[in-house]
Amino acid sequence: MTATVISGTGLFTPAESISNDELVASFNAYVDLYNSENAAAIASGELPPLQHSSVEFIEKA
Repeated sequence: MTATVISGTGLFTPAESISNDELVASFNAYVDLYNSENAAAIASGELPPLQHSSVEFIEKA
C-alpha cells in the first residue's frame, strides 16, 4: 500500500478574496430575499425559513 501525504506551508489569498464580514452580509441578504419570496410557504409550514449566519459561526466552522 502506498502512503499518501498532504503537506503544505503558507497561505495563498487571491486578489479577488472577500472578508468574512462581506460573506456574511451577502449570505444574510440572500436569506432575507429567500424568506421574503417564500413567505407564504414558510407560514404554511411547507418550507422552513433560512437562518442568518454570523462571522462567529464561520470562524468556528
